[in-house]
Amino acid sequence: RAVAVGEADGPRAGLAALAALDGSLPRHTAVAAYLHERDGDLTTAARLYAEAARKAPDLAERDHLTRQAARLNARLNARR
Repeated sequence: RAVAVGEADGPRAGLAALAALDGSLPRHTAVAAYLHERDGDLTTAARLYAEAARKAPDLAERDHLTRQAARLNARLNARR
């Protein structure tokens, strides 16, 4: 639901919707990472993608989230 709100009404609205949900829900951290990235907060998004990767229930999801974190970290390092 938070992703749908974020797509329809913008990432900050999605983050507000996500804040109303239980943080222990599966993929909560990954959704937060995605919405922070859409909002332009790449530092927070990279950290959350890495955290979500550590919580991932399977290897494929963990690899995907790890790649997302690495992609954002590379962008952040290129700016420095």
